[in-house]
Amino acid sequence: MNEFSMLHLQDLTIQRGSKIVFYNWSTKIKNSKVTIINGKNGVGKSTLLRAIAGLIPLENGIIKNNNNEIFKDQIKWGQNLIFIDTKNGLSKDLTVYENLKIWSEMRGWNASDSDFQKALNSVDMIHYKKIHISKCSEGLKKRAALSRLYLSILFDVKFWLLDEPTNELDKKSIILFNKLIKKFLENKGTVLLACHELKLFDFNYELLNLDLLKK
Repeated sequence: MNEFSMLHLQDLTIQRGSKIVFYNWSTKIKNSKVTIINGKNGVGKSTLLRAIAGLIPLENGIIKNNNNEIFKDQIKWGQNLIFIDTKNGLSKDLTVYENLKIWSEMRGWNASDSDFQKALNSVDMIHYKKIHISKCSEGLKKRAALSRLYLSILFDVKFWLLDEPTNELDKKSIILFNKLIKKFLENKGTVLLACHELKLFDFNYELLNLDLLKK
């Protein structure tokens, strides 16, 4: 693999409140692969994803993609990724369909009704599209959030940053999630995924164990 087709995290120091989570820490993450970020609670899995997404400032260090520093054009970097955390980022006052449509419009995407239908169908949410998020179970909320992934493939996003995406999913939903991952990989997408349950996945992945790498 070309040494430049990676995310290079170089000498990162990241602080949350008074706690230094990463200090002068470096690693490399392969592009066009799935990397599962693993480790005990509190080791920094969510912090690392949020820092790469540009949602937490770096105290020190740089992150490069294909040898280009990603935060020199943070708008462009943000357009190139999808970040979904455990809060899902859904408005409880809108329906499942409305959440997806408004989110897509905020991204500046000219998606069609057919695109939205296919996205919802990809996570078996088509029959819940008129339900308000406030009426949804936690599992339905998670699936509603993950429907964005299908849309992002259509609009050529290249990075998925996913924090515990399988939380609250039943077995059928996990199978559908695996299918989305595989479809994204066919498009040369890169997935960074924080998760404890490695046995849930039926695709090949790299493992970034923070318990080991931070020692």
